[in-house]
Amino acid sequence: MPNKKFIAYCVQVLLCAIVTVFILSCKPTVPNCYIQPDDMEDILYDYYIAQAMAVQGRDYSEISYNKNVYYHAVLKKHGISEADFDSSLVYYYTNADRLYDIYVSLSERIGNEAMGLGASYGEIGRYSQLTADGDTADIWRESTSMVLMPMPPYNKMSFTIKADSTFKRGDSFLFNFMTDFVYQAGSKDAVIYIVIHYDNDSVSTHVNRVGMSGISQLRIPGNKNNDIKSIDGFIYLNRGNDDSHTLKLMFISQVQFVRFHVVTPKESELPVNGSESPKDSADRVRPLPQTNVNDMKMPKAKVMKVQSVDRQ
Repeated sequence: MPNKKFIAYCVQVLLCAIVTVFILSCKPTVPNCYIQPDDMEDILYDYYIAQAMAVQGRDYSEISYNKNVYYHAVLKKHGISEADFDSSLVYYYTNADRLYDIYVSLSERIGNEAMGLGASYGEIGRYSQLTADGDTADIWRESTSMVLMPMPPYNKMSFTIKADSTFKRGDSFLFNFMTDFVYQAGSKDAVIYIVIHYDNDSVSTHVNRVGMSGISQLRIPGNKNNDIKSIDGFIYLNRGNDDSHTLKLMFISQVQFVRFHVVTPKESELPVNGSESPKDSADRVRPLPQTNVNDMKMPKAKVMKVQSVDRQ
């Protein structure tokens, strides 16, 4: 018969495990005096759409006016006062994990709807159908959409790309993504930073700043002297000198990291023993022979005799 003390000990351990699981699974709810997470997500989504519409103005004063009008229109739609919205933002900023969960969900929602509408711009659209193979390939394997806000640890997105057999010496790269800033106030300032590690333990660094919505890019030229071991990089959203709790978020979507191989001529197109290749010969436009006008022999003009006619 099992020892009673041992049974009691097992019961206590089991109860402690149950209580621990219960405590970890119970996340405190947002106080009722603040906007609830689902409602906040809907408000921020409408705010994002409204701000995108506002920037269609012709000049700065018109854009600023539109932003203010559309902002209050969103609050009116959801029956929220400006004071309630601001106080809720302060609460979420002091509970950044909750705010980040809202932003992640919001980012996915915006990204999915944009892709559903076939949104693509410039070089983003040009490389949107690339695979990981080929002379031009998209080697990005992380999430293609994310959101940053100017408070650690949510103000930085880091990544690492390990080189494999598809990398070649001389490869160049283009880091592409769409940026959407949604700011109530403060300066917009983000940094793209990429480090290329080579086989001889040397590195090359590449930096670009992002301060407005639209296509953000960083081009990395090829290095024909060394093989690439890895690529490290990050996007960092700077807070600046503004310590207020106004709305500040940076949406990143349609991320691409495009690799370009150096394209060399095919063997069949190379010249043999200094002769022209068939392709060069076929594509060459032969110039017309030059002729000096003074050397041209013109035919002699025939002289016609005209008989006079007597008129009566």
